[in-house]
Amino acid sequence: MEEISNFDVMIVYTHRLARSADSLSEKVLTPFRKVSKNENYNVVYGYFLKICEKNNLKAAFTTSADITGAGKCKSYWTYENNKWVKVIKTGYSKQIFDKFSPSNKRIENSRKLLFSSKEIKPFNPPLLFNLFFDKQKTYIKFPKYSLPTVAIKDATRKSIDRACKTLQGKILKHPNKNDFSREIVIKDRFGAGGINVYKFKVAQAEKIIASMKRNLKITYIIQPFVKFDKGFKYRNTMVPADIRLIYLGGKIIQTYIRMPKKGEFRCNEHQGGKLKYISKNELPSDLIERANKIVKTLDKKSTLYALDFLISNHGNIFFLEGNTGPGLDWNLCIKENRIEAQKLIRIIVKELAKLVRQPILLSKKETNQIVTKVQNINEYPAMSKGLI
Repeated sequence: MEEISNFDVMIVYTHRLARSADSLSEKVLTPFRKVSKNENYNVVYGYFLKICEKNNLKAAFTTSADITGAGKCKSYWTYENNKWVKVIKTGYSKQIFDKFSPSNKRIENSRKLLFSSKEIKPFNPPLLFNLFFDKQKTYIKFPKYSLPTVAIKDATRKSIDRACKTLQGKILKHPNKNDFSREIVIKDRFGAGGINVYKFKVAQAEKIIASMKRNLKITYIIQPFVKFDKGFKYRNTMVPADIRLIYLGGKIIQTYIRMPKKGEFRCNEHQGGKLKYISKNELPSDLIERANKIVKTLDKKSTLYALDFLISNHGNIFFLEGNTGPGLDWNLCIKENRIEAQKLIRIIVKELAKLVRQPILLSKKETNQIVTKVQNINEYPAMSKGLI
């Protein structure tokens, strides 16, 4: 008979970044490779598991490559006495904290398998996850607030010319068309972290094709590049920045900005951007108002998610994208970032604890079945053994 370890919560990370515990190599001692840009995630998720333990939640960490069934994995990591421990054994949990997206067919199939039972619950509601995972869907849902966005069918001159022409038509009709430069941004339609994001002039079709051909499995979208180098006021200086608002329960629980490094237009930390936490009061009131209108449309009161915005040099606000899995990592050298990131993890774990401990709601049919069994026990005591 298969021996299974049951957990209250299981963190499932993409195997493209995290390593499986199902490794016989003595050199594999942590989920994330040491001496790599992801090394600090070992500290982050070690802390996550410690906070789970403090909240009386039995938790484990595994990868998308370990998934073997609904809520099941073939191996997992635990965090004990400040050290990562590999366990090559089947793990199971009904509550999944999912940190992986179906970025290719293999991961898509793994995700379907993981949630193939209604008993298995993702932390992020599937409908919201799918909306934010697909940037084209996000634009279609919020065209009034978002940057004009057009999907590129494939890496051919015909598809690129058609997409650029469609985008130009949207730009000409846009009320704030003067915010857009003569450059366009192409980005992975389902990507994150500023990976596979490029900036070109419209006439550079051949360069666009070359970029797309580097990985033909990726689907791209194009958007106009916004002039935002002096869009946000930070410490009395106008700077380029994207602005992130993190919501839980329909309320803002954290805000920060990310500023690109010199010579770079991408603001992501993974691309050298600098993250600075700011208070809600430091944000323009019309940005908060716009964000809350999006939140009202989403109507996901108990969900954790992030909304990213950008302010143009003319002061106009654009919704960039949403994210149901905002990054939990922090710069180990910056104390403030560590404090704020740990605070977010504690909030998430408390929400997980609520989900794990919430009462099971039975259908009317299930309730009637139980009532019938209880009535039979009371009427025929001798037959009661094993009825329920």
